[in-house]
Amino acid sequence: MIHLGDITKIHGDQIEPVDCITFGSPCQDLSMAGLRAGLEGKNSGLFTEAIRVIVEMRVATNGMYPAFAIWENVPGAFSSNGGEDFRTVLEKLAHAAQPDVSIPRPAGGAMVQGRSNHRKRLVSGMAVAQR
Repeated sequence: MIHLGDITKIHGDQIEPVDCITFGSPCQDLSMAGLRAGLEGKNSGLFTEAIRVIVEMRVATNGMYPAFAIWENVPGAFSSNGGEDFRTVLEKLAHAAQPDVSIPRPAGGAMVQGRSNHRKRLVSGMAVAQR
């Protein structure tokens, strides 16, 4: 595994293409213990920087690399902004692979119906390139 440093200074079209990019973004804005500012918060907003790097690499390699992208964060990402932040994560990962795809907003669910599900979860997303 290679760590390249500050994500805001990395450009996906200027680094060696890789099969998989794994990343996390600061959790303070998504965590149940935090202020719940969501992806628009000053900390968790770094998620968009990682997406930028992925898209830059995909453009530079004609969509070949990376084949996979995996995002890690806290379970609070599922409920941040009523679940909209997690939908945004999925949509941005999907757009990195196929720009015209969309992730529908759920019509309802446990949180909307007043029944939250308190099981711990692993949060990850994946974009797959066609080769």
